Amino acid sequence: MVRFVRCNALLSLALDSAGKGCRYIAKADTDDGVVKDMSEHMNSVHGVDVNGQRETILLSTKTHGS
Repeated sequence: MVRFVRCNALLSLALDSAGKGCRYIAKADTDDGVVKDMSEHMNSVHGVDVNGQRETILLSTKTHGS
């Protein structure tokens, strides 16, 4: 199963590096992997410090697959 979270579920109306609505999706097999991927994205692209936001990211995370 793949765990994933969409950036726009956390930062509505956020723009990506090209100035368009951010459509980034962090994907991983584990919660820790999803949190790490999304944290790196939010920090590098949006300049958001995600310290203490683990629970917020996990609440928006979904699962796909069987």
